[in-house]
Amino acid sequence: MKAAVVRKDCDGYFDVKNVTLRDLKPGEALVKIEYCGLCHTDLHVAAGDFGKVPGRITGHEGVGRVVKVGPNVTSLKIGDRVSVAWFFSGCGHCEYCITGNESLCRHVENAGYTVDGAM
Repeated sequence: MKAAVVRKDCDGYFDVKNVTLRDLKPGEALVKIEYCGLCHTDLHVAAGDFGKVPGRITGHEGVGRVVKVGPNVTSLKIGDRVSVAWFFSGCGHCEYCITGNESLCRHVENAGYTVDGAM
């Protein structure tokens, strides 16, 4: 897939690159994003203002369609149109996640993306 990736030197810019995704874990879905934004916070990330994170994939508030579902996914099916919340991730199981307050989740997991550098 293509993604906006923070440059190696964290100079405030992004490169659009092809990235390789890890396999879906149980409870996850893959969404083909149709529209996605980059905000002012993303620009701070690209500039290294919160610590240098070369290779970080940015963008949020996406809208798209589910193209694949992982094991144990029961609330989504292929073809569903969905939106993606602004935060990085949540566990999906804690009190905050199941009550619609995912941004308060204290069990954030790390997504495993690798960037191949190709366009």
